[in-house]
Amino acid sequence: MMRLLWLDYRAAMRERKTWLAGAMLVYAVLSIPVVLAQPPPHVREAIAAWFHDADPFVVFMFVWIDLAMNKAIAFLPVVLASTVLLRERDTGVLAILAAKPLSLARYFVVRTGSACAVMATLHVGSQLLGALWFPGQVENFRPGVFLAAMSLHLFAAVCATACAATLAVATGRRGASALLSLMIFGILVGMALVGFYQPAWQTATLANPFTLGALSLGHLGALGPGVLLPPMLALTALTVITIAAGARLAGRMEA
Repeated sequence: MMRLLWLDYRAAMRERKTWLAGAMLVYAVLSIPVVLAQPPPHVREAIAAWFHDADPFVVFMFVWIDLAMNKAIAFLPVVLASTVLLRERDTGVLAILAAKPLSLARYFVVRTGSACAVMATLHVGSQLLGALWFPGQVENFRPGVFLAAMSLHLFAAVCATACAATLAVATGRRGASALLSLMIFGILVGMALVGFYQPAWQTATLANPFTLGALSLGHLGALGPGVLLPPMLALTALTVITIAAGARLAGRMEA
């Protein structure tokens, strides 16, 4: 099973859609400093009020997570995972797989694990590129804090990919699953930082995986294991539960 996952991951990394996703992330890394070159004063003031810090690095992290990375993981997981098992079914491969010793449930786990690994590779690669590019572009940039914050965001990206795959087998239609995933992720991204704007709602927003992935924004001055580990564990648990639910649905799919 692990060898099949590795082979599927290698094949997925060579696909055109993966290269397109990688190009989008590289573009985000290169363009965000340009967006931040002359931020409107009211934007700086609002961010300083929300996060109690007017540090240019805080402004950058807000823009990077909210405008770049949250938008990316609302879209890229759908590209990578919204056809899990459905493409095989529509091309007639699923009937062949159903006759093999590897069950459809386990095959779903392999395909979803591969998609999650591809998303993780793209995410980590873009953050490492950013850690090299941003110091010369962003005032007071702190690479260690940046990488720590984005390590938490990585767990949200993987969780979103697992959700896209599970929604695919739940709907049974490629177009419908992609549209549903985009709608759900769009709503979740729009609500991700509401807890920072409205502190009274912060506890309720913790049910949102995109919020969990962005919790580091409120602790950039003291970002340590106590801040990072609880949401990482919560996102890991949610990912495992989501994949398990998808595997159960996949076991009931008709070839």
